[in-house]
Amino acid sequence: MTVFDPARRLLSMLGVAPHARGTLKGSATKAWAVTETDWMKSLSDRDMQLMGQICPPRPFARGERVFRHGDPAGCLYILLEGHVKLAQPTWLGGERVISVCGPDDFFGENFLTGADQCLADAVCLSEPTVVCPVSREQFLEVAARLPNVALTFAMVLARRNADLEAKLHVMTQPVQIRLARVMLELAARLGEEVGEGVYHLKIDLRHDEIASMAGASRVSATQAISAWRTQELVLGTRGDYRVNVPGLAKFIERLELEALE
Repeated sequence: MTVFDPARRLLSMLGVAPHARGTLKGSATKAWAVTETDWMKSLSDRDMQLMGQICPPRPFARGERVFRHGDPAGCLYILLEGHVKLAQPTWLGGERVISVCGPDDFFGENFLTGADQCLADAVCLSEPTVVCPVSREQFLEVAARLPNVALTFAMVLARRNADLEAKLHVMTQPVQIRLARVMLELAARLGEEVGEGVYHLKIDLRHDEIASMAGASRVSATQAISAWRTQELVLGTRGDYRVNVPGLAKFIERLELEALE
């Protein structure tokens, strides 16, 4: 299909013009994900219908892998329903959790990164999990037929740059703050508000997986969650939490002030 000039210019800005693949070959070292996109809210019913025709969604079962570390890369994945964990294997046979994606999030090594191989396992944490794979060729067709969708995608990527700068700052903070921010972000993004400021977070993550997202040890995560329970900031057991989001945010603020003293 011929790509009209406006779409071609947009694709060139995104780095996905027909000649662009491979320009970043080998440069990526971390699994690619974009969260909190509000993707579906910005699309009309017609856009969603045509997207589904061009890029048919696929259901996955809990524990199933959308892709494995080392698989050939090439698709962008849009998560429509459920949760997906991106994790990289470690030298000792374990794994390091990079991110947990929810509905509307993008993930996968693809035509945007130029990676030849997937850099993580993408494991479904819920059932059903519904994913929309988008190949480079399919994206070109979307850009030609639905330029508004491609423009929305470009806006999402622009917001991601600001998010990355904020996350770089967080990773330089003390471990207790990093852990609290991970729990706060998971609850606010993937949880369901069940009371004033209280979010129900039901997600299949162990303490060591939460710790790896904060660059901390499992012991640190277990100790932190135990301390949060005594303060009634986080209640519940592994995989099923009640998180006091305003309380945890104030806890982080207090720790940050103490770190400056």
